[in-house]
Amino acid sequence: MKNTFRGRKTELAILENKFKQDGFVMTVVYGRRRIGKTRLINKFINDHNCRSISFTAVERGEAELLSMMSESVLNALSPELIGSVSFNSFENLFDFVSKQAEKERIIFFIDEYPYLAKQCPYIQSVLQKQIDTKWKRGNLFFIICGSLLGFMKDEVLSESAPLHGRSDLELKLRPFNYVETAEFLNGYTNEEKAICYGLTNGVAKYIEQFDVEKPLEQNIVEQFYTIGGYFSEEQVKTVITSDKQNPALYNSIISAVATGHTKNSEIASFTGIEDITYALKVLVKAELLEKRFAKRPYYVLNDSMLEFWFRYVNRATSLINANNGEVYYYSTVKDHLHDFMGKVFEKMAKEYLMIHAGKDDLPILTEITDYQDTVLDSDKKVKQIEIDLLGKNGRNIVLIGECKFKNAQFDKTEYEKFMDKIKYVPTDNPTLCLFSLGGFSQYVKENAKRCRLITLDDMY
Repeated sequence: MKNTFRGRKTELAILENKFKQDGFVMTVVYGRRRIGKTRLINKFINDHNCRSISFTAVERGEAELLSMMSESVLNALSPELIGSVSFNSFENLFDFVSKQAEKERIIFFIDEYPYLAKQCPYIQSVLQKQIDTKWKRGNLFFIICGSLLGFMKDEVLSESAPLHGRSDLELKLRPFNYVETAEFLNGYTNEEKAICYGLTNGVAKYIEQFDVEKPLEQNIVEQFYTIGGYFSEEQVKTVITSDKQNPALYNSIISAVATGHTKNSEIASFTGIEDITYALKVLVKAELLEKRFAKRPYYVLNDSMLEFWFRYVNRATSLINANNGEVYYYSTVKDHLHDFMGKVFEKMAKEYLMIHAGKDDLPILTEITDYQDTVLDSDKKVKQIEIDLLGKNGRNIVLIGECKFKNAQFDKTEYEKFMDKIKYVPTDNPTLCLFSLGGFSQYVKENAKRCRLITLDDMY
C-alpha cells in the first residue's frame, strides 16, 4: 500500500495544464509536513519523459548546499562533467541550467526551499534576477516546495517577497477529505474508515501507517501505544515545534486546546504563561490552530491526530515506554473513541455538504461553521445554544445541521432538542440536515419531514 500513489488527481491535472504551456513556468507547492507534497511532485516528474533536476535542501552551510545542488544539476543534465566542473556560486549554477533549458523542456524541483532560503538569504534575489533576465527566455519548469507554512506565506507568496509575481501557479496541498482517505482503507467498514480519518487527519503519511490486513484496534495499539509506533512523542511534537523557539510552550498550548481549554484566558492559565498572543498567532499561521469568533473568540485544533494524541496518548507515555501501552488503550481509551469522533464527524459532515452543495436539493454554500449563542427562552431564562453546522451563502444562513457519532439511533429527544434550538437562529426556512452513525428512530423517520436524514453509509 505504501508504494501505491493514490489521490491528488486534481492537483496532477493542474500541474499538467501548466506543463503544457510554452516557455518558462514557475510553480510554488506548499503545505504541512507529511501531506504528500514531495510524492506528488515525484509522481508528476515520473509521468514526463524529460530531464529533471531534483534537489532537497537540508540544514547545512552555504558551501555544502551549493555543492549538493551542483551535484544534482550535473547528475541530471551532464553526468559526464561530474568531477571536472564545479560552480563557485549559485548564479553560475543557475546560468548553467538556463543554457540547458534554452534547448529543451527541463523540470527543476527544489524541495524544502525554506531551508535553502534561510541559510542563503540572498538566494531569493538571485532567483528573482535569474527568472527576469534569463530563465524566461527558456523552457524551464521551475518548482519550489516547502513545509514551513509561515515562511512560505511571508517570504515566498507575500507581496513584499522578492519572488512575488513570478509564479504561474501557487498550489496549496491540504489533507485528504474523508472520502479520499477511504481510498487507502479498502476492506475496513465505513465506521472504521471514519475512525481512521479522525486518527490521521487525512494526512497521507499517517494513513499509510494503518495496515488494512490487521484489525483497526491492532493498528491503533501498534502505532500509538507501542514502543516504536509511528506516532511517538518525538514524531508528534515535531509536527508542532518544527522551526519554533520555546517548543515547550507550543506543546502546552496544543495540549490545552486538545483538552478543552479553548479561550485565550483558559489557555494562558493552563500553560502558566500570561502573554501567549504571539504563540497563538504562530500556531494559527501554521494552521495547527483555527481562531473562531463567537461572543468571545476561541481556538480549535485543525489536526484531529494531534487532538487524539494529546487527549488519549500523552498521559500514557510512561506506560508506553514500559511496554504496557496496550493495557492503557483497552482500559482507558477504547470506550471513548466515539466521544473523540464527535468533532471529527462534524468535520466529515461539513466536507459532505461542500461536496454536494448545489446538488441533490442541497443549497449552495460558501461557508460552514458551528454556532454558539446565549439567548433568552420563552420563560426569559438564559439559555446556551450550540449548533454543530451552520451553512451560509454569503451572509445568509441557508442550512442548519446536527451530528451524532454513536451507535444508538438519533431519537425523539435529540430531534426535539434540535428543533427547539433552531428557533433561535436568525434565519427563515433553512435546509435542515441530521447526520447519524447509528441511523434514526422510527419516530424521527416519521416526524422529521423537514430534515434530510443522512447516515454514515450515505456519506460514503
